Amino acid sequence: MTSGRDQFGSAWRLAFLAWLGCVLLQILLYARPGPYGDPFLLEWRRYFGLSLYFELLGTWLIAGPFLLLWLALWKRPLGPRWRVPNLVLLLLLTANLVLSEFDHEVLRFLGTRVSLSFLSVYARSATLADGLFQDVLLADQGGALFPPLLLVGIPAAYLFLALRLLGRPPARRTPFWLALVIAIVPLAAPLNGWAQASSTFRIRRTEPAILALAADVRLGFEDLHTPPDLPALASTWQRRWLEESADPDWRFADPKRPYLRTPTRPAPPEPRRWNVIYIQLETLRGRDMGFLTGRSPSPTPYLDGLTEAGNATVWTRALSFGMPTINGLFATHCSVAPHSSRFITSFTSTRFDCLPQALRRRGYRSEMFNAGDTDWDNSTMWLRLWYDRLWRFPEARGRDRPVFRAAAERIRALGRSGRPFLASLVSVSNHTPFNPPEPGFEAAGGERILATTRYTDDVVREFVESLRSEPWFENTLLVIVGDHGFDLGEHEGPSGRISLYREAIWVPMIVVGRHPRLASGRRDGIATLLDVAPTLGDLMGLSEPVAWQGHSLVENGHASGTAFAIQGWKFAEAGRWSMVQAPADPRPRLFDRSSDWLQRNDRAGENPAVAKALAARAEQARRLNDYLLRHDLVAGR
Repeated sequence: MTSGRDQFGSAWRLAFLAWLGCVLLQILLYARPGPYGDPFLLEWRRYFGLSLYFELLGTWLIAGPFLLLWLALWKRPLGPRWRVPNLVLLLLLTANLVLSEFDHEVLRFLGTRVSLSFLSVYARSATLADGLFQDVLLADQGGALFPPLLLVGIPAAYLFLALRLLGRPPARRTPFWLALVIAIVPLAAPLNGWAQASSTFRIRRTEPAILALAADVRLGFEDLHTPPDLPALASTWQRRWLEESADPDWRFADPKRPYLRTPTRPAPPEPRRWNVIYIQLETLRGRDMGFLTGRSPSPTPYLDGLTEAGNATVWTRALSFGMPTINGLFATHCSVAPHSSRFITSFTSTRFDCLPQALRRRGYRSEMFNAGDTDWDNSTMWLRLWYDRLWRFPEARGRDRPVFRAAAERIRALGRSGRPFLASLVSVSNHTPFNPPEPGFEAAGGERILATTRYTDDVVREFVESLRSEPWFENTLLVIVGDHGFDLGEHEGPSGRISLYREAIWVPMIVVGRHPRLASGRRDGIATLLDVAPTLGDLMGLSEPVAWQGHSLVENGHASGTAFAIQGWKFAEAGRWSMVQAPADPRPRLFDRSSDWLQRNDRAGENPAVAKALAARAEQARRLNDYLLRHDLVAGR
C-alpha cells in the first residue's frame, strides 16, 4: 500500500531524470558542429543557459498535472492501480525526449522547429522520396548517423533508468512544504525565462519543443488551404503589377507561380559591370533624417551631405515592412514581402530569387559583413546560401565601427582583385534601448534614438570616405537603406510595438553613383524596399525570369501603389491615399499622403469607400502572399 506522498516522490524524480536527459541533449546539440561543419550557433552563450531553463519548464508542464494529483492525494492510501498515472507520466516524458531530439536535428539541418507547419511540408511523399532525410545523415559533420542514435539511445536509456526508479520506493519521504516547492517553482520559468529572453526570436529558438508546437498552433493554418479565389487573387495582383510598372516588357507565364515573370526582350547591353556596396542600417527612421524632413539639428549630417552631392538618387517616401530586420533583409535581397503572421526565415523549404545569387551567376563575388547575431532571427542559413562568404563579428559586441572598419579593409581587397563584387554591410548599434556605444554621441533633449542615429551616421561617414580614393570606387554604386523604423508611441500605442504607421515603416533609400541610366535627384513617389533588387538588377543588366514583387525604379522613379500585411496589421497606399488597419480593429484608418504624411488626421469617415477598397487590397495581398510562401510557389524551380 502506497500513498500520494510516495507517488509524488516517484513522479518528481521521473521528471527530474527526464530534465537531465533534456540537458544532455542540449549539450550534445550545442557541442557538436552543424551538419555542414559550421558551429551550430556562433554566439551560443546567449542561448544555452536559457534553453536549459526552458527545458525545465517543458518537463514540468508535462509532469505538473501528475504532481498536483499526488498533492491532492497526499495522505490517502492508494492501491496497486494508482501506479498507472506514473507509468503514463513515464511514457509522456519518454515521448518528450524523442520529440526534443527530433526537434534538435530538424533545427540543425533545416533551420526550423518541429511543428504542424513543418510536418505539412516535409511529410509529403515527394519530399521524403528525394533523399532529404536519408542521404544527409551519412555526411553529417556532427557525427555520421549520430542523430538517429541519439533519437533512440537517450529516450531508451531514460526509459530503462525510469523503470528501475519506479520499482524502488523513495529512500526519503518528501515533506509537504518541499513538495509544494518542487511542484510550483519550476513553473516560474515563464516569468523569469521570458524576461531574460528579451526577444521573440530568442524564445522561438530556445523554448522546448512542446511550446514550439503550441506557438505554431496559436498562429493558425489558414495558409495551408488553397484560397478558393486563388486565380482571381493572382490575376488581380499581376494586372496591378503591370499597370504600376514603367517596364512593360514582362509576361507572367506560370499559372502556379503568380509572381514569376519572364522578360520578353533582352536587357540593353551594359558596357561595364558595376560594383555594388549595399548598406542596411538598423532602425533608421525617415522622420528623423535631416535630408527627408529638414530637421535641425540633424542626426544625419553625413547622409544629408551625401544626398546633396549631385550623384545621388533619393526616394524621399520609401517604405519598409516594419520590424523585424529580416523583413527588410528579404525585401531588399529577394523582393519578397513578409508573411503576415510567421517570420519569413522559418520557411526553409521555400525558394526565392535573390539578387546576390543572380549576380554570382554573372561572375560577381558577393560577401556580407553583419554586425548582428544572424543566428538570432534564423537568417544565417539564408545568408550563407546567398553570399560567397558571411562575415560575423561577435567580438564587436554590437558596435558598428569595428565591423565597418574590418569590412572596408576586405572591400579594398575585393575592389583591387579586378572582379566585380557585391559587398553588403548590416549595422546593429541603432537598436533599442538606443545607448550609444561611444562617448560623444549623447542624446539631445532626451531622445536617445537620435544619439544612436548620429553614431550610425558617423560610422557610415568614416566607412565611405575611407574608400573614396580607391580607383574602383567611381565604378561602384553605393546603396543605403534603413531596415525599418520604430514606433515610439506616436500613435497612442506602447513604444517599440510592431506597427505600420509611418514612424515604423518610413526609411531612407539612397543610391549614390554616376550610372548613366539613373538620373540623380529626389523622387517623391511611392517606393518600397521591394524595389531595391529590381532596380539594381535593371542597372546591372540582368534579364532573366524572376519572382520579384517590386518594380525597377530606373525609368519612372516610383511605383503607383503597394499593399501588405504583417502581424495582424494591414497597409495599402495608392495615389493620394494611404490606409492603416491595426490588429483586431475593424476600422481602416485613411490618410492623405500628400498633405498628412505622418498620418495625424484620419479621413476614413469622409471617404469610407476608399478606405474599404484599400483595406480589401491589403487583405487580398496578404492571402495570396501567405499561401505562396507556405507552399514554395514563389520562385521557379
